[in-house]
Amino acid sequence: MTKTRLYAALSLALLVTPVSQAAKYRVVELPVVAEGKSSFPSAINENSNITVNVSTPYNIPIDLELLDFDSDTLINNLTDIESARNGDFNSTDYEFLLSLIRSADGLQSAQQIANTISFLTSEIETNYISGFDKLTDQGNEFSIGTNINIRDINNSDFAVGSGEGPYGKVEYTTENGEETNFVVHEFGTRGFVSHSGNTVGLPAPAQIAGGFSDAYGINESNQVVGFGTTLFIPDSLDTALSDCENEELIDDDDPNTVDFPLRGDVPIESCISSVVDSFSNSISTFSQLRGLIWQLDSQGNLIDTKILGLLFEPEADDTINYSSQALAINDNGVAVGISNGQYTENGATVIRNFGVIYDDDQVINLTPEPDRIVARTSQTISSAADINNNNLVVGYQVKSVNGSNRTKFFVYDMNLEKFTFPDDFFLGSSSVALDINNNGLVVGYGEIDASLTGRRTQGFLYDYEAEQFYSARDLISCDSPYTIVQANSINDKNEIVATALYNGPARDSSGDVIIDSTGSEIIVDLVVAVKLEPIIGGIDEKCDAPPSQINRERQGASLYWLLGLGCVLLGCRRLKSF
Repeated sequence: MTKTRLYAALSLALLVTPVSQAAKYRVVELPVVAEGKSSFPSAINENSNITVNVSTPYNIPIDLELLDFDSDTLINNLTDIESARNGDFNSTDYEFLLSLIRSADGLQSAQQIANTISFLTSEIETNYISGFDKLTDQGNEFSIGTNINIRDINNSDFAVGSGEGPYGKVEYTTENGEETNFVVHEFGTRGFVSHSGNTVGLPAPAQIAGGFSDAYGINESNQVVGFGTTLFIPDSLDTALSDCENEELIDDDDPNTVDFPLRGDVPIESCISSVVDSFSNSISTFSQLRGLIWQLDSQGNLIDTKILGLLFEPEADDTINYSSQALAINDNGVAVGISNGQYTENGATVIRNFGVIYDDDQVINLTPEPDRIVARTSQTISSAADINNNNLVVGYQVKSVNGSNRTKFFVYDMNLEKFTFPDDFFLGSSSVALDINNNGLVVGYGEIDASLTGRRTQGFLYDYEAEQFYSARDLISCDSPYTIVQANSINDKNEIVATALYNGPARDSSGDVIIDSTGSEIIVDLVVAVKLEPIIGGIDEKCDAPPSQINRERQGASLYWLLGLGCVLLGCRRLKSF
């Protein structure tokens, strides 16, 4: 297969013209393909260890205690119910049970299955990052019941991210004598650091209903940045939790019925779990969120938490919940991220999101004078994604291009107070910078289609010192089967981890390759995590792209919706919106 190295603006005749090009990187697929349906890398350190998030994980252990094998549903649908009772599932029954369990997601009567889990990997070894996940009752495997998102790793292999609180079963006998299990948890999402298989939680300063926190970046001094709850307004969650624990019976004035406490005929743990879920589904409704810096010692123990500020100081009687987030921190202790700020025009003030620098106790606005058209139409003005040890900041700013809002990646030199907006794929392309190394190399992604809908993306590399922009297709071999759609992170060896599309074998829920009736593999479009390794001197080659290649890339466009999942939920460790 060949791949075009010319932009889409060129004519079809030019697209089939051979182009002399030196491949600068070789593509290595990371060994996580058997862990889940799609994989998204988030960071790479100087040891070439890589953090990867995987969606729709394989080999989910099924909790037999939560299944009713005497129900009509299981009797009528399982092909071998007696084997299933003993946990010995054939592939058909396993797929059916997983589908049934997933259909009850969020219910306290059902097993909970994670949508995303995380791994620490190299080219040859992969280890599960358990977060707050627990072993099953059998004790020989993790439950894969809590969502985990890993986002960054330092050179001491301290990895940071966030995970859901573990689910546990509470046995309960109802008033009518029915014995049942409730599946509950004590908190929603909490930041953590993982090191050598151990997990240390990074709690928020305010922890009603477990609070909320999320960790995004870590430096070599073990300073971790993220954000979390710092104040709860109003006090409705406190009241709800008190009601859960109140044992006073409520008289319903009916002598023929049994009176129950406010929580009803459920255990206290069930009531608290319901409050936790209500809070987790609407965090900003109940609480103030602020950027945080957690300080860890050399063993990974939490020793201090610093709350970062906003771009403005709310009035004392202001009951609106505001937010700021810290998304990256360099070894100088300077952090970057995003904060609520005020924009005023014609006497009217509105709240917008601005990219910021957190320097000691200062919160510095990167875009204090936004474009008027953008400020009127976009909630986000800018966002800062990363900062290197030379105090070069990267991120994006929303700009008005031909009447439409587009994100444009930037490099900001904090020392010189100088902005650079490099030329990217084309004028109307939205581009986002995700990471910068200490060599001044920036990675990210941008749109390569000029159409108004279904725009495909491609990863890029930008050399700040040389002022040179490279599309990902310019970096790899012409005959590579991979299409690099996001460049997610880069280390100081200039190794890049990226998200790619390629054609590979379909797998079932156990991770086994699916074979059709003819004995052949079923080939599908896949989203995979890859590593781009620099090739010293490059490899000279001539590239061309016949029309069939252009068509093949467009046929893969149906997978591009997954990349939004990878960026927002999984792989983009330093890009977050309110």
